[in-house]
Amino acid sequence: MLFSIIYELLNLRGGDRMPFLISALFLCLSAPFALAETVDLQQALREAVANRPFVQAAQGRAVAAKAAVGEARSRYLPNVSLSEHLFWTDDPAWSMYISLVQEDLKLSQDAGRYNFAPSRRDFETRLSLEQPLYDPDISLNLKRARKGAEAAGYGALWSREEAAFAAFRAYLEVQRASAALAWAESSRREAAETLRIARERQEAGVGLKADALRAGVRVSESDRYALTAANDLHLARRSLALAMGRSEGVVDIAAPLSFELFASAAREEAVARSDLAALATEAGEARLAHRQSRAAYLPRAGLSASYSLHDSAVPFGTDVGSWTVRAQLHWDIFDGQRRSHALARAAALRGAAESRHLEARRQALYQAEEARMRAEEARASLALARLAVSEADEGHRLLLQRYEAGLSGLADLLGVQTALDRARLDAVEAEARYILALGNAGFQGGVFVHTLLANQEDQP
Repeated sequence: MLFSIIYELLNLRGGDRMPFLISALFLCLSAPFALAETVDLQQALREAVANRPFVQAAQGRAVAAKAAVGEARSRYLPNVSLSEHLFWTDDPAWSMYISLVQEDLKLSQDAGRYNFAPSRRDFETRLSLEQPLYDPDISLNLKRARKGAEAAGYGALWSREEAAFAAFRAYLEVQRASAALAWAESSRREAAETLRIARERQEAGVGLKADALRAGVRVSESDRYALTAANDLHLARRSLALAMGRSEGVVDIAAPLSFELFASAAREEAVARSDLAALATEAGEARLAHRQSRAAYLPRAGLSASYSLHDSAVPFGTDVGSWTVRAQLHWDIFDGQRRSHALARAAALRGAAESRHLEARRQALYQAEEARMRAEEARASLALARLAVSEADEGHRLLLQRYEAGLSGLADLLGVQTALDRARLDAVEAEARYILALGNAGFQGGVFVHTLLANQEDQP
């Protein structure tokens, strides 16, 4: 096809070469598009929720928060440790202590034996066990960790909603750009037909040269619109690839979207957004933190036990063994008002978290209501835009017949053609806005993934 265009181009006059130049340019621009991978909406959304880095980051935070729950729960279990220490000293007190623990103390009437003791060493191997009996921090930390894991899980779900909606918008933009390109090419063909008729009338002596020139300007404008639409389509396909989590390449859509896709979501009234659930859970965690600050005034009790081995020659020796059991109660009476300030800070953070959740919920309710109203508005606008296209198309057809018969001027025909082009573009934009408004209604209501990826909405 390209060679035939070049051949025709070489055999045309200078003024007639422009349409063929534009055709060759479109062919070059559309060549990469033909090689683009095509995906349907389901595949685009699945790749988006699986491959977008910010979704993976949110899922990583959710996994980390779940691990924090196990970490907090482990404090209920005893802590067992094994240690090895070397003591080597000539300090009189420590020398006597080593003699005692090694069961090697020899009494003497000479005080110099104790005051100027020889250096001694002791290898101590100790197996220790510590078990908390009462510590409010353990239970409250576990509850806070569970709240944190729950909030992180909701955050991961909301990141999937955002990624899916971004991929949906990118998919719809490719559809809109494709329709705009089709409109631009149709407009270019109609402008070329008008130019042909104007030239025929000029050659027949019934038309003006000015009409032919004016029609040529219209063709140039249509070519410029088509070139811009082709570039917009390429960028939209590139944007879709990015929205799907790919780092390079272009992706085309397999089939256009229809507003019937969101017929059920458009009637959804409840707002069940995961980001609101995350904020509500964070407010609950802040209330637990406030309780934990109050619990700092309570005592702590625990039990510890150990078994130690002592040897004067080698590590992990077993010359002498002994055991110890100890119970302790710890209660801070005065700590410089640290706990009172911590309690005030926790109360302020609790209030801030609750206010943040309240504000976000109010905004979400407003956004959901606005999205539903905009969807209704877009539906009405689409109906009006389609009616305008029908009327403009009929007016263009009738005026073209009058112009061919010499009953109307070219200026009137070009004006009607401009109105038709504008009506067609408005219809393309109105359809895209309506589908986007329906999708946004589902997104603002928190049911976007539930509507389009019901089998993919399980919490990570």
